Amino acid sequence: MTLSHLQPTHHYIRLSMQPRCTEVLLIRKSIQDALADMFGLTSAGTYIDVLFVNELGSESVVRVHPEDAPRILAAVVGASRASIKCSVVKESSFLPSLVSDDLGAP
Repeated sequence: MTLSHLQPTHHYIRLSMQPRCTEVLLIRKSIQDALADMFGLTSAGTYIDVLFVNELGSESVVRVHPEDAPRILAAVVGASRASIKCSVVKESSFLPSLVSDDLGAP
């Protein structure tokens, strides 16, 4: 019997946002604009699923394909003209690892 390792099918990124935003479409558009600025128009079509936005609009969690995660992380951190400035709080292929006591706290 051989053991096989399961490959992750998703990667999760917890973002801090400034200015605060509770609109999922604006968050996704901001990330897509950052991808377009850094990697070109084709990268702007990368699938991004916004799973959670806290009530204050200061943090969100997005789900992406593992192969797209490094490009999205680079675009988010390097974005200079984005309408919503994002910074990476934590990222992982295991969603529960992003949860902490301060998620959603003021």
